[in-house]
Amino acid sequence: DHPPDHNHGGVAMIALQEMLLQAKGRELHLCPAWPPEWDVDFRLHAPDKTWLEGKVRGTRVLELKVSPEHRRADIVVSEPFSEGF
Repeated sequence: DHPPDHNHGGVAMIALQEMLLQAKGRELHLCPAWPPEWDVDFRLHAPDKTWLEGKVRGTRVLELKVSPEHRRADIVVSEPFSEGF
């Protein structure tokens, strides 16, 4: 429709969210394309009225809050990241 600079960073924000979280059916894939060299604090919205908030340092997911809590069972942490929460 128009040059990317007219959408005020929307393309970059969507790309960063997709790098951190991808929904595939009921599964929520965490860090599927996130570079391990990048540390991040995040709060992301997912399907089914779900949100995730957490911290990634190196290849470890240090904190992860999930609401509603029953959706925690649907989270798949991608390699090479590991759970520390």
